[in-house]
Amino acid sequence: MSGDFNGFALDDFNEDPELARRGANKLLLDGKIVLNFGDLHPNPHILAFEPEPTDTQIAKLNAIHFAPPEYEELGPFRVQTNRTNCCAYPSKDHLRTFVDVSQYEGKPYTLMLALGEPQLGYRAFNLRILEFYRNDPRYSYQTDDIRGHISVRGDKEVDPTGAFLIYLSRLTPEHQQRWKLEQTGEVTFLHIDYSRSSAGHWDTQESMFNAFCEELNIINKITIKIYGVPLLRNAYVDAKPAGFGFLIRPTTKEYDAFVQLLDKMMSDNLNKRFFDGKVDLTFREEKDGVLSEKQKGTITLLDDWLARSVRLHEPNLQDEMVATFKKVRQERGPLAHEVRDDQWNEDYFAKQRELMKDAYAAIRTLRLILAGHPAARPVAVPDWLHKAEIRTF
Repeated sequence: MSGDFNGFALDDFNEDPELARRGANKLLLDGKIVLNFGDLHPNPHILAFEPEPTDTQIAKLNAIHFAPPEYEELGPFRVQTNRTNCCAYPSKDHLRTFVDVSQYEGKPYTLMLALGEPQLGYRAFNLRILEFYRNDPRYSYQTDDIRGHISVRGDKEVDPTGAFLIYLSRLTPEHQQRWKLEQTGEVTFLHIDYSRSSAGHWDTQESMFNAFCEELNIINKITIKIYGVPLLRNAYVDAKPAGFGFLIRPTTKEYDAFVQLLDKMMSDNLNKRFFDGKVDLTFREEKDGVLSEKQKGTITLLDDWLARSVRLHEPNLQDEMVATFKKVRQERGPLAHEVRDDQWNEDYFAKQRELMKDAYAAIRTLRLILAGHPAARPVAVPDWLHKAEIRTF
């Protein structure tokens, strides 16, 4: 096994393929090796998952059809073109007899791989481990809410991290120890899309946070196409804002920060210049016998403009959409007028998810309303967004 814990190709055991088969068969029965055939994961050169039962491995080994080696000259190299898709790895029992544990001092996850744990074996951690990297400007922290990437800012070397052992093993001893402290033994599962993509299968679904930003982008494209003015001040085309994702800590402070950001992307993001000349921007109010003129809020402007410009078969859709804008604004409202003690409450996870699902539904409804205009037809909508292939978890 290599320094990267890759396997040894069966074709390299012996020039005589039948001798290679018999040798591998004996080593299997002796418990010295395990075989990976590249059928459970597309790359046989990494031990992605736990080995199959020995009798299954032997059956697959005996089913391999060996043919005389065929070679092709590729520049200065002579490459065998009909290699079998099978690699051997030392078994866990055998590795324990010769791996020098002291060489992996302070690197528990590298040691796990050295002792035969599969590279895509994963460990679960408290989400707060991510807070250290997210809040420290020395690190670049990126996530699409399904998978993520952490690296040292300015470092040209790619330094990925995650829950898979192969990624954890690449961390420095300092960071491996940091992650080890936050490892949890609770029953968990990998996100289905992350699990499938790691096994070589790519899904078309996106997280609702990415979908939300894409909806904003399309809304602006449509309104510019129709009216020459964007409905939104910021479409977040380049990247979603920092913090616009699932909570890392279920605390009052984290939840409040998210609600404020969400409202800034919805109500505060509406462009008053868009409504100029389309609806009255002010209203008159009498108080204590004094008549004054006040500016309408952005939600009122949106509601007035839609009521004047659009006729829907289901008017309740507009009402529900506007109600959600108001709900987010009201959720944020108390934050500007009071100081709240920070509290830990697991319910914030579910509360944020439900609020975000409603917010996404409202923004999607707004985009669909605008898309009904004949002039909006040239504006392309990604297939995954059109089919609403959105992950809400």
